[in-house]
Amino acid sequence: MTLTKADIVAEVYAQGLLTKAEAADAVERSLDLIKEALAAGEEVLVSGFGKWSVRAKTERRGRNPQTGDPLTLPPRRVVTFRPSRVLKARVQEEGLTAPATGQEMAAKGPAGEGPEKSRILRPGYF
Repeated sequence: MTLTKADIVAEVYAQGLLTKAEAADAVERSLDLIKEALAAGEEVLVSGFGKWSVRAKTERRGRNPQTGDPLTLPPRRVVTFRPSRVLKARVQEEGLTAPATGQEMAAKGPAGEGPEKSRILRPGYF
């Protein structure tokens, strides 16, 4: 299952600290800040999650896949993501258990936990 921006907004709203419009604005502004920093060539570090950075790729040789003709690919910038050790450990930990079925996920609720539990985000988390 893919986590979408709408899912993130719904999760932030479900915490009860923000209205749905405020939650959408907070998520949108957070993503805008990340995009602006990357467009300016800056690195973005989210402690406990990972680091985005922009890497310059040089001009290189390639080929047209339809005709096989050689061509030169121009230099470009690409965004790379490097997960933190905390995230790597969490993914490894989660990967050791079998993936949940759709029915199991629905029973766990939007937070991915039992109906009696929910995640609490600190004010100003986003």
